[in-house]
Amino acid sequence: MVSGARKTELFRGCTYKAGKEGYCNGPGTIELAPHNALHTWIGSSLNPGREDMGKFYSAAKDRIFYAHHANIDRLWEVWREAHKQQLDIKDPDWLDSFFYFYDENLRLVRVKVGDVVDTIKLGYSYEQVHRPWLNMRPKPSYPPKLARQTLKTKEKNKLEMLSRTHVSSSELDTHGRALDASLTVKVRNHWRKKEKEEEKVMVVHGIEVKGDAYVKFDVYVNLIDQFKISPKFREFAGTFAHIPGGGPGKKKIDLKLGVSELLEDLEADQDESIWVTLLPTTPSCSNVTVGGVRMEYIK
Repeated sequence: MVSGARKTELFRGCTYKAGKEGYCNGPGTIELAPHNALHTWIGSSLNPGREDMGKFYSAAKDRIFYAHHANIDRLWEVWREAHKQQLDIKDPDWLDSFFYFYDENLRLVRVKVGDVVDTIKLGYSYEQVHRPWLNMRPKPSYPPKLARQTLKTKEKNKLEMLSRTHVSSSELDTHGRALDASLTVKVRNHWRKKEKEEEKVMVVHGIEVKGDAYVKFDVYVNLIDQFKISPKFREFAGTFAHIPGGGPGKKKIDLKLGVSELLEDLEADQDESIWVTLLPTTPSCSNVTVGGVRMEYIK
Protein backbone atom coordinates (compact mmCIF):
# COMPACT_ATOMS: atom_id res chain seq x y z
CA MET A 1 0.00 0.00 0.00
CA VAL A 2 2.86 2.40 0.72
CA SER A 3 6.53 2.07 -0.22
CA GLY A 4 6.16 -1.07 -2.33
CA ALA A 5 3.44 0.41 -4.54
CA ARG A 6 4.27 4.00 -5.38
CA LYS A 7 3.36 3.53 -9.03
CA THR A 8 0.01 2.55 -10.54
CA GLU A 9 1.45 -0.59 -12.19
CA LEU A 10 2.97 -1.79 -8.92
CA PHE A 11 -0.25 -1.39 -6.94
CA ARG A 12 -2.91 -2.31 -9.49
CA GLY A 13 -0.84 -4.60 -11.70
CA CYS A 14 -0.16 -4.60 -15.41
CA THR A 15 -2.87 -3.51 -17.84
CA TYR A 16 -5.16 -6.18 -19.23
CA LYS A 17 -6.19 -5.39 -22.79
CA ALA A 18 -9.01 -6.87 -24.83
CA GLY A 19 -7.73 -9.28 -27.47
CA LYS A 20 -4.13 -9.07 -26.19
CA GLU A 21 -3.56 -12.60 -24.91
CA GLY A 22 -0.36 -12.92 -22.91
CA TYR A 23 0.16 -9.17 -22.69
CA CYS A 24 -0.30 -8.96 -18.92
CA ASN A 25 1.65 -11.24 -16.58
CA GLY A 26 2.20 -9.06 -13.53
CA PRO A 27 -0.41 -8.78 -10.75
CA GLY A 28 -0.23 -5.78 -8.40
CA THR A 29 0.45 -5.75 -4.67
CA ILE A 30 -3.24 -5.20 -3.83
CA GLU A 31 -4.24 -8.35 -5.74
CA LEU A 32 -1.65 -10.62 -4.15
CA ALA A 33 -2.12 -9.47 -0.57
CA PRO A 34 -4.56 -8.75 0.90
CA HIS A 35 -6.84 -9.96 -1.93
CA ASN A 36 -5.52 -13.45 -2.71
CA ALA A 37 -4.17 -14.16 0.77
CA LEU A 38 -7.43 -13.25 2.49
CA HIS A 39 -9.46 -15.47 0.15
CA THR A 40 -7.47 -18.48 1.34
CA TRP A 41 -7.32 -17.53 5.01
CA ILE A 42 -11.12 -17.32 5.10
CA GLY A 43 -11.65 -20.52 3.08
CA SER A 44 -12.31 -23.64 5.13
CA SER A 45 -9.45 -26.09 5.68
CA LEU A 46 -12.11 -28.84 5.95
CA ASN A 47 -12.71 -28.62 2.19
CA PRO A 48 -10.18 -29.93 -0.39
CA GLY A 49 -9.86 -26.56 -2.16
CA ARG A 50 -10.58 -24.41 0.88
CA GLU A 51 -14.05 -23.69 -0.49
CA ASP A 52 -15.93 -21.46 -0.47
CA MET A 53 -13.66 -18.40 -0.36
CA GLY A 54 -10.49 -20.34 -1.18
CA LYS A 55 -11.57 -21.20 -4.74
CA PHE A 56 -12.59 -18.84 -7.51
CA TYR A 57 -15.57 -20.94 -8.61
CA SER A 58 -17.14 -20.96 -5.14
CA ALA A 59 -15.93 -17.76 -3.48
CA ALA A 60 -19.10 -15.73 -4.13
CA LYS A 61 -21.15 -18.29 -2.17
CA ASP A 62 -19.62 -16.93 1.03
CA ARG A 63 -21.39 -13.81 2.30
CA ILE A 64 -18.08 -12.21 3.27
CA PHE A 65 -17.09 -12.14 -0.43
CA TYR A 66 -18.94 -8.86 -0.97
CA ALA A 67 -17.41 -7.19 2.12
CA HIS A 68 -13.93 -8.38 1.11
CA HIS A 69 -14.18 -6.98 -2.41
CA ALA A 70 -15.77 -3.74 -1.20
CA ASN A 71 -12.74 -3.33 1.05
CA ILE A 72 -10.35 -3.96 -1.85
CA ASP A 73 -12.20 -1.24 -3.76
CA ARG A 74 -11.86 1.06 -0.72
CA LEU A 75 -8.14 0.38 -0.48
CA TRP A 76 -7.73 1.51 -4.09
CA GLU A 77 -9.21 4.88 -3.05
CA VAL A 78 -6.98 4.97 0.05
CA TRP A 79 -3.94 4.31 -2.13
CA ARG A 80 -4.86 7.05 -4.62
CA GLU A 81 -5.28 9.54 -1.79
CA ALA A 82 -2.10 8.48 0.03
CA HIS A 83 0.03 8.84 -3.10
CA LYS A 84 -1.94 11.78 -4.49
CA GLN A 85 -2.51 9.74 -7.64
CA GLN A 86 -5.35 10.08 -10.06
CA LEU A 87 -6.15 7.24 -12.40
CA ASP A 88 -3.39 7.73 -14.95
CA ILE A 89 -4.32 4.98 -17.39
CA LYS A 90 -5.62 6.64 -20.53
CA ASP A 91 -5.09 3.70 -22.87
CA PRO A 92 -8.38 3.09 -24.73
CA ASP A 93 -7.50 -0.61 -25.17
CA TRP A 94 -7.85 -0.94 -21.40
CA LEU A 95 -10.68 1.53 -20.81
CA ASP A 96 -12.76 -0.05 -23.59
CA SER A 97 -12.23 -3.63 -22.41
CA PHE A 98 -15.53 -5.05 -21.16
CA PHE A 99 -17.14 -7.80 -19.12
CA TYR A 100 -20.62 -9.33 -19.10
CA PHE A 101 -22.80 -9.37 -15.98
CA TYR A 102 -26.38 -10.15 -15.13
CA ASP A 103 -28.21 -7.12 -13.77
CA GLU A 104 -30.91 -7.06 -11.08
CA ASN A 105 -33.48 -8.12 -13.70
CA LEU A 106 -31.38 -11.11 -14.85
CA ARG A 107 -30.55 -9.38 -18.11
CA LEU A 108 -27.07 -9.86 -19.57
CA VAL A 109 -25.37 -6.46 -19.76
CA ARG A 110 -21.95 -5.36 -20.97
CA VAL A 111 -19.86 -3.14 -18.70
CA LYS A 112 -16.69 -1.37 -19.84
CA VAL A 113 -13.73 -0.84 -17.52
CA GLY A 114 -13.98 2.88 -18.20
CA ASP A 115 -17.52 2.89 -16.80
CA VAL A 116 -16.49 1.86 -13.29
CA VAL A 117 -13.21 3.61 -12.46
CA ASP A 118 -14.76 6.61 -10.67
CA THR A 119 -16.73 5.82 -7.51
CA ILE A 120 -18.35 9.27 -7.45
CA LYS A 121 -19.92 8.66 -10.85
CA LEU A 122 -21.15 5.31 -9.53
CA GLY A 123 -22.89 7.11 -6.69
CA TYR A 124 -20.87 6.19 -3.61
CA SER A 125 -17.83 7.21 -1.58
CA TYR A 126 -16.04 5.84 1.50
CA GLU A 127 -15.96 7.29 4.99
CA GLN A 128 -12.81 9.20 5.82
CA VAL A 129 -11.11 7.55 8.80
CA HIS A 130 -7.83 8.02 10.63
CA ARG A 131 -5.08 5.88 9.09
CA PRO A 132 -2.08 5.83 11.49
CA TRP A 133 -0.64 2.79 9.66
CA LEU A 134 0.23 4.95 6.64
CA ASN A 135 3.06 6.56 8.62
CA MET A 136 4.19 3.49 10.56
CA ARG A 137 7.57 3.04 8.89
CA PRO A 138 8.97 -0.34 10.03
CA LYS A 139 12.43 -0.82 11.52
CA PRO A 140 15.05 -3.35 10.34
CA SER A 141 15.35 -6.54 12.36
CA TYR A 142 19.13 -6.15 12.33
CA PRO A 143 21.32 -3.00 12.17
CA PRO A 144 21.73 -2.39 8.39
CA LYS A 145 25.48 -1.75 8.44
CA LEU A 146 26.16 -4.87 10.49
CA ALA A 147 23.81 -6.90 8.29
CA ARG A 148 25.70 -5.95 5.13
CA GLN A 149 29.03 -6.77 6.75
CA THR A 150 27.72 -10.16 7.86
CA LEU A 151 26.41 -11.00 4.39
CA LYS A 152 29.70 -9.98 2.74
CA THR A 153 31.70 -12.06 5.23
CA LYS A 154 29.58 -15.13 4.59
CA GLU A 155 30.01 -14.66 0.85
CA LYS A 156 33.75 -14.13 1.11
CA ASN A 157 34.24 -17.22 3.25
CA LYS A 158 31.96 -19.22 0.95
CA LEU A 159 29.84 -20.25 3.89
CA GLU A 160 26.32 -21.49 3.31
CA MET A 161 23.92 -18.57 3.27
CA LEU A 162 20.91 -18.27 5.53
CA SER A 163 18.74 -20.42 3.32
CA ARG A 164 19.40 -23.93 2.15
CA THR A 165 20.16 -22.71 -1.36
CA HIS A 166 21.97 -19.60 -2.51
CA VAL A 167 22.81 -18.86 -6.12
CA SER A 168 23.50 -15.99 -8.49
CA SER A 169 20.62 -14.42 -10.36
CA SER A 170 22.19 -15.37 -13.71
CA GLU A 171 22.06 -19.05 -12.71
CA LEU A 172 18.36 -18.69 -11.99
CA ASP A 173 17.82 -16.97 -15.32
CA THR A 174 19.35 -19.92 -17.18
CA HIS A 175 17.90 -22.88 -15.35
CA GLY A 176 15.14 -21.68 -13.04
CA ARG A 177 14.85 -23.02 -9.50
CA ALA A 178 12.21 -24.89 -7.53
CA LEU A 179 11.15 -23.14 -4.36
CA ASP A 180 11.17 -26.28 -2.22
CA ALA A 181 13.16 -24.37 0.41
CA SER A 182 14.08 -20.75 1.07
CA LEU A 183 16.19 -19.35 -1.74
CA THR A 184 18.68 -16.48 -1.46
CA VAL A 185 19.89 -14.73 -4.60
CA LYS A 186 22.61 -12.13 -4.99
CA VAL A 187 21.30 -9.43 -7.31
CA ARG A 188 23.12 -6.53 -8.95
CA ASN A 189 21.69 -3.29 -7.64
CA HIS A 190 22.43 -1.24 -10.80
CA TRP A 191 22.76 1.93 -8.76
CA ARG A 192 22.47 5.25 -10.53
CA LYS A 193 20.97 8.60 -9.69
CA LYS A 194 17.23 8.28 -10.08
CA GLU A 195 15.40 10.56 -12.44
CA LYS A 196 12.46 12.59 -11.14
CA GLU A 197 9.39 10.45 -10.31
CA GLU A 198 11.38 7.26 -10.95
CA GLU A 199 11.07 4.14 -8.78
CA LYS A 200 13.54 1.30 -8.37
CA VAL A 201 11.76 -2.02 -8.79
CA MET A 202 12.68 -5.59 -7.87
CA VAL A 203 11.32 -8.10 -10.37
CA VAL A 204 10.96 -11.77 -9.37
CA HIS A 205 10.32 -13.09 -12.87
CA GLY A 206 9.26 -16.32 -14.52
CA ILE A 207 7.22 -17.57 -11.54
CA GLU A 208 5.43 -20.76 -12.55
CA VAL A 209 2.93 -22.58 -10.35
CA LYS A 210 2.41 -26.24 -11.17
CA GLY A 211 -0.79 -27.95 -10.13
CA ASP A 212 -3.83 -26.36 -8.51
CA ALA A 213 -2.87 -25.43 -4.96
CA TYR A 214 -2.67 -22.27 -2.89
CA VAL A 215 0.89 -20.93 -2.96
CA LYS A 216 2.43 -18.12 -0.91
CA PHE A 217 6.01 -16.92 -0.42
CA ASP A 218 7.48 -13.73 1.01
CA VAL A 219 10.34 -11.63 -0.35
CA TYR A 220 13.05 -10.10 1.84
CA VAL A 221 16.16 -7.99 1.21
CA ASN A 222 19.47 -8.46 3.10
CA LEU A 223 17.92 -10.97 5.46
CA ILE A 224 20.15 -12.24 8.28
CA ASP A 225 17.97 -14.67 10.23
CA GLN A 226 14.95 -16.19 8.50
CA PHE A 227 13.76 -17.74 11.77
CA LYS A 228 13.41 -14.36 13.49
CA ILE A 229 11.82 -12.43 10.67
CA SER A 230 8.28 -11.42 9.73
CA PRO A 231 6.58 -8.87 7.46
CA LYS A 232 6.60 -6.35 10.33
CA PHE A 233 10.34 -5.72 9.77
CA ARG A 234 11.85 -3.44 7.12
CA GLU A 235 13.61 -6.25 5.26
CA PHE A 236 10.19 -7.38 4.01
CA ALA A 237 9.68 -6.28 0.39
CA GLY A 238 6.38 -7.99 -0.46
CA THR A 239 4.56 -11.26 -0.98
CA PHE A 240 3.35 -13.58 -3.73
CA ALA A 241 0.03 -15.39 -3.25
CA HIS A 242 -1.66 -17.62 -5.83
CA ILE A 243 -5.29 -18.77 -5.56
CA PRO A 244 -6.06 -22.11 -7.26
CA GLY A 245 -8.57 -22.18 -10.06
CA GLY A 246 -7.84 -18.67 -11.25
CA GLY A 247 -6.90 -19.53 -14.82
CA PRO A 248 -4.27 -21.47 -16.78
CA GLY A 249 -1.59 -22.75 -14.44
CA LYS A 250 1.15 -22.80 -17.05
CA LYS A 251 1.33 -19.02 -17.40
CA LYS A 252 4.51 -17.52 -15.98
CA ILE A 253 4.09 -14.52 -13.71
CA ASP A 254 6.32 -11.57 -12.80
CA LEU A 255 6.20 -10.10 -9.29
CA LYS A 256 7.18 -6.41 -9.22
CA LEU A 257 7.88 -4.62 -5.95
CA GLY A 258 8.97 -1.01 -5.44
CA VAL A 259 12.09 -0.95 -3.27
CA SER A 260 13.50 2.60 -3.44
CA GLU A 261 12.46 3.51 0.10
CA LEU A 262 13.25 0.03 1.45
CA LEU A 263 16.84 0.17 0.16
CA GLU A 264 17.30 3.63 1.66
CA ASP A 265 16.07 2.39 5.05
CA LEU A 266 18.45 -0.58 4.84
CA GLU A 267 21.28 1.78 3.81
CA ALA A 268 21.76 -0.37 0.71
CA ASP A 269 20.49 2.00 -1.99
CA GLN A 270 24.01 2.65 -3.31
CA ASP A 271 25.41 -0.85 -2.80
CA GLU A 272 26.70 -2.69 -5.85
CA SER A 273 24.54 -5.72 -5.01
CA ILE A 274 21.91 -6.90 -2.54
CA TRP A 275 20.75 -10.29 -1.25
CA VAL A 276 17.14 -11.22 -2.01
CA THR A 277 15.52 -14.10 -0.10
CA LEU A 278 12.37 -15.90 -1.25
CA LEU A 279 10.84 -17.50 1.84
CA PRO A 280 8.08 -20.13 1.30
CA THR A 281 5.16 -19.94 3.72
CA THR A 282 3.18 -22.89 2.28
CA PRO A 283 4.39 -26.49 1.64
CA SER A 284 2.93 -26.20 -1.88
CA CYS A 285 5.82 -23.89 -2.82
CA SER A 286 7.64 -27.10 -3.82
CA ASN A 287 5.46 -26.86 -6.95
CA VAL A 288 6.79 -23.39 -7.78
CA THR A 289 9.75 -22.54 -10.00
CA VAL A 290 11.32 -19.09 -10.27
CA GLY A 291 13.18 -17.81 -13.32
CA GLY A 292 15.27 -15.16 -11.58
CA VAL A 293 15.47 -11.79 -9.86
CA ARG A 294 16.51 -8.48 -11.40
CA MET A 295 16.36 -4.76 -10.72
CA GLU A 296 14.91 -2.12 -13.01
CA TYR A 297 13.53 1.41 -12.95
CA ILE A 298 10.03 2.57 -13.86
CA LYS A 299 8.50 6.04 -14.05
